[in-house]
Amino acid sequence: MPDSTPMQPSSSLLDAFQEMAAHVHASEDYEDTYRRITSTAAHTITGCDAASISTIEKGKPVTHGPTGALASDGDQVQYDEGEGPCLDAAMNERWVYTPDMAKTRRWPHSSKRLLNELGVQSMLSCRLSLDAAPHQTLGGINLYSRARDGFTDEDQMLALLLSSLGAVVVDASRQQAHLRAAIESRQIIGEAIGILKSQGGISSEEAFDMLSKASQRMNVKLRDLAKQITDGSRPAGEARG
Repeated sequence: MPDSTPMQPSSSLLDAFQEMAAHVHASEDYEDTYRRITSTAAHTITGCDAASISTIEKGKPVTHGPTGALASDGDQVQYDEGEGPCLDAAMNERWVYTPDMAKTRRWPHSSKRLLNELGVQSMLSCRLSLDAAPHQTLGGINLYSRARDGFTDEDQMLALLLSSLGAVVVDASRQQAHLRAAIESRQIIGEAIGILKSQGGISSEEAFDMLSKASQRMNVKLRDLAKQITDGSRPAGEARG
């Protein structure tokens, strides 16, 4: 009878993942979150010489948290050529491993430049996506190696684990930032309503209605208009601060 016992992860793999989990956590500062993920990749994944994260913003790829020039330059080569593992992982596929840049025909222009200009011989990219929305990408983590077939099976497993963990952390960071922005907006709007009430002798409802109508008429976001009112009510030095 065939052995039905599930394969057990090695102790080194478990230790590496525990180290990853200890260093990666959500922060309202997106760039800090991205840097923690990429620096953890470069430190933990043996074959990785440099790492970065690519996101798609307003239809264009953007690099975050590069651990060095190799990663930022490597990303830019692929952006310029409009092809490469980092773009495919960020937009199309769960993960992409290129063990030999000299032999791949999938990205003829970017692979040649990565090899000849930067000395990248292999590359691994994994998508940042949540299990609840696997087709919705949060970007992709890119791992560069100067060695041919530089990523072992264990390296690839760690990269996939890190991309899953990273997606959760990036999503949590965004939620924290949105919550903080909502709280700050509410505070600013409340302060502006208080100013309008005191200056016009009107109720809170009337002040909010006045603010809303002015926002629509001027085609300015409610929060931005409220901030103009609050800044204008303070002494010049305080408003600038």
